Amino acid sequence: MPARHVQRAYSFACLNCGHGWESTYDIDLTVDQHTRITAVYHLGDQRVPSPLQSPQCPACESHKIRIMRPGRAASAHLYET
Repeated sequence: MPARHVQRAYSFACLNCGHGWESTYDIDLTVDQHTRITAVYHLGDQRVPSPLQSPQCPACESHKIRIMRPGRAASAHLYET
């Protein structure tokens, strides 16, 4: 099966410092002969790990992150610690 290219946007909010951000990822999906799906994520021109596996806050480097649907980061008013 040929690779399929998709784009997905995610909003993130840090539960530690309150920082919110949104990123759009280019994802290349492939399915092998055993029906195993492989997803390769890119942010810009850089290959990155899946943002769903272990996201990290760019402001405080915490891994206590809430992942939301696109467009929600601006409305997530979290406390500052």
